Amino acid sequence: METVLSVQLLQQPQADARPFAGWSARVRRGLGRRERPVFDLATPDDGTVPELLLAPTGARTLADGLTAVRSKPTAQAVSDLAVARSRRPDLPQWVVDVHHRRPAATSRLAALLDTYHRLAIAPTWRRVNDAFRAAFAGASAAEPERGLGGLHPSVSWDFPTLTVPCHIPHDVDVRLRGRGLVLIPVFFLRVPTARVDNYDERAPVELYIPVHQRFSAAGGDPYDDPGLTHLLGRTRAAVLTDLTDIRSTTELAARLGISASTASHHLNALREGGLITTVREHGAARHSLTHLGLRLLYRPARR
Repeated sequence: METVLSVQLLQQPQADARPFAGWSARVRRGLGRRERPVFDLATPDDGTVPELLLAPTGARTLADGLTAVRSKPTAQAVSDLAVARSRRPDLPQWVVDVHHRRPAATSRLAALLDTYHRLAIAPTWRRVNDAFRAAFAGASAAEPERGLGGLHPSVSWDFPTLTVPCHIPHDVDVRLRGRGLVLIPVFFLRVPTARVDNYDERAPVELYIPVHQRFSAAGGDPYDDPGLTHLLGRTRAAVLTDLTDIRSTTELAARLGISASTASHHLNALREGGLITTVREHGAARHSLTHLGLRLLYRPARR
């Protein structure tokens, strides 16, 4: 869900403002021509992401999430397709084919999202999780209604009405009638959004709450990890973070905006520290993270 929503955000002007500016610049530099079709999944307009890819699955990895998408009932996928087409009459054919479970389309989706996830989401996931925890730290499990008005600056709670400006053409009253309300923290989303399952009338209403304002207030950037930067220095931390995918020295230098000699200097230091490994392929040095480097980059966040 975060992966697909970030594709939409990346096409919006807000991606160039705090707290996303550093993140969006790095991702745009890293996207190649082969990865560009990932933008077929969403347009800059809010709400144009296929619902098939939004519904919470409880998956802990991208692969598990895609498996959950594939396992949805065919009738639900077709229902989601009808909604997607109502918002985007020009929906690309391969995205239509994903809803129809055509193997070539689902394989393309998996390959595109896997590459994009490694570039855009994996390096910043620890910081995103920090934002989730910060956003809900003050919520009371015993009295959840007291925390509803503090979920987001634009969300208000006046019993029995929860008002959420979702930026849709007109106001809509959603009556729960016992269905329940699921609060979902989301980082790569501009505005709060409510989602009603168009297939299951008894499913809880989902309320997506942006949590990136926690970083905006502090002037943060989801790509910056203060602990890692303090340990390694800003440039060396950026080199380590960028090696979530295999890179040559030239590729790494171009992506980070540094000289090849500077890149080599930092790579040598990281290699001596056992954090990366280097092999030669067709005459070019290719660098990747070691198990130790991965553990350092994705270490558990402090509570």
